[in-house]
Amino acid sequence: MTSRNTSVGQPWNEEALPAPTQDLKTLKTNLDRFGYCIVDRAVEDERLKNLQNRLFEQAAVERTQHNMKNPANTDPVNQWVGMLLNKGDVFFELVEHELYTALVEHLIGPGFLTSCVDAQIQHPGAGTMPLHTDQWWMPQPVLPTEPNPKSSGFARAQGSCLDPSPANRPIAPAAAVNAMWMITEFTEDNGATRVVPGSHLSGREPDASVPHKILSVPATGPAGTAFVFDARLWHGAAPNTTNESRFGVTTVSCGPQFRTLENYSRGLRPEVFERCSIERLKKLGLSAWSSYGHTGDPDAEITADGTKACGELYTS
Repeated sequence: MTSRNTSVGQPWNEEALPAPTQDLKTLKTNLDRFGYCIVDRAVEDERLKNLQNRLFEQAAVERTQHNMKNPANTDPVNQWVGMLLNKGDVFFELVEHELYTALVEHLIGPGFLTSCVDAQIQHPGAGTMPLHTDQWWMPQPVLPTEPNPKSSGFARAQGSCLDPSPANRPIAPAAAVNAMWMITEFTEDNGATRVVPGSHLSGREPDASVPHKILSVPATGPAGTAFVFDARLWHGAAPNTTNESRFGVTTVSCGPQFRTLENYSRGLRPEVFERCSIERLKKLGLSAWSSYGHTGDPDAEITADGTKACGELYTS
């Protein structure tokens, strides 16, 4: 990983930045220290080919049918393919990957939910994505004398901070963990995600200007690499100046008390639901957590859908 821009930011020793590895201890250390780690050869051989074939075909067909955008990246050339769990069982393999699961549990514990599984595709000509965090919705601690933040009024990519250094006061803990799975090679020229090492400890939202005003490094690697990061990390996709599309799949996991990005209770297709184990359904938020999210029976293993939930009852 090398840095190209030299704007405002904190210096770092590039030789100390995370290198690709499969050693779990090193991955956890990098995740804690830098806010991200790189899983070497996370997906290989036939599994990688299956992912590529399924995503390439799905994306090609969807591109002819709609131009829906990820709210975090509205660039007209970027393509977003959402709800991938409806579009191939091969995508379940990513959120159930052993190292990914271990890293998520390391940050937010074993009771996490799958928040989303979607594709982020930088086609040739796609532009720069503003730097942002994926935990912008999490209120920061405040002193009793400070104004109470109105959490329902938060919005993404509206930060203005230029200083990614660690905060000198309490910050919100990690509540979500992301992974970008490199389905094709990620390079500095084809739109690899750029990150600001250590910014997950700043407790602030980055300046959203384009071009970026903050020093960053690209998360690059061959197809099959996974880049796992703390959702508080400052990051954003780079422009694709090549003639080839860059395909990535994003998986996000979050604590069970938070709203997921994708609404699986409403959007999971019936045939996919029928193929899912109880454990898979629990990870998709289809069970109550400490009674939250129940549909009448807080102790039910899987929550009832509307056709089975109790309705009006009469004595006669």
